[in-house]
Amino acid sequence: MIGHMDPAIVAFLPVLALVLAVALVTIGVASAWLRDRQPELVRELWLRYASWVAMAAVVLGALALGRDAWSVLIALLSLASFREYARAVGLWRDGVLEVVACGLILIIHAGAWWAACSTDFPTDSMATLALLAVPVLRDRFEHMLQQVCLALLGVLCFGGMLAHVAYLLALPRGTGAVLLLLFLVSLHDVAAFVAGKLAGRHLLRPALSPRKTWEGALGALVVVQVAAQALGPLVVEWRRLELAGFAILVALGATLGDLALAMIKRDVGIKDWGSALPGHGGLLDRLNSLIFTAPICVHYVRYVLS
Repeated sequence: MIGHMDPAIVAFLPVLALVLAVALVTIGVASAWLRDRQPELVRELWLRYASWVAMAAVVLGALALGRDAWSVLIALLSLASFREYARAVGLWRDGVLEVVACGLILIIHAGAWWAACSTDFPTDSMATLALLAVPVLRDRFEHMLQQVCLALLGVLCFGGMLAHVAYLLALPRGTGAVLLLLFLVSLHDVAAFVAGKLAGRHLLRPALSPRKTWEGALGALVVVQVAAQALGPLVVEWRRLELAGFAILVALGATLGDLALAMIKRDVGIKDWGSALPGHGGLLDRLNSLIFTAPICVHYVRYVLS
């Protein structure tokens, strides 16, 4: 079975196994130390670890099955993310607009699958036309401007922008690029949290996210750079400088995506997007960093590295 896998997946498996093993030992030691003092934190750590293992298995399984399975997975994740967003911002109250928006997201992902690496699909204009037509056909105007704008933002973020995760697979060395992107984004989130806890003094954007610090962001950038230089040669054939550029874009995009969705959460008054991932919250609490990094990195790989 391994002989039929993409070489990038085969090269990545030992790295993933090592990371999960180190995390398992670390959480085990922390649990023994915190069991009596903070039992809830211990429970959360194990839930987070179990969720990471499950997510890694799903991602690797879909990638091993090929582009069709990967496109389906990303489309389903985008739909589920949009549903969390719609529930949070109140878009669920207008069932017609929500259904139309979901249909548009599916069309965008079908276009990503059909056109492979072409990102020239007219996502923004198509979505705007379709959503503006809804109140016209229903002969309604009350609250329609707000609802249409909320639906359009959802379609562009969770359809157009997340679809780039599917586009990336179709590019040269796409499997390795996808693995590198997902690993670095995940590592960035963990590194920013740990560095912020250990050395955080200066708040990054206190109104949007009172726990994020400049020290956490810079620490995450350093960790992501080191990881890109170590993992990159195993899964992609890029030069050191190209890997450095990719890592900078991941760090920048992950931070911006996290803060952008934090802005929405603060505005609507929620802590987590949902409860789909035990120990993490909703899907968007994990996918928020990909919303910015996916399109940035796709265009970097497509137009700069090519």
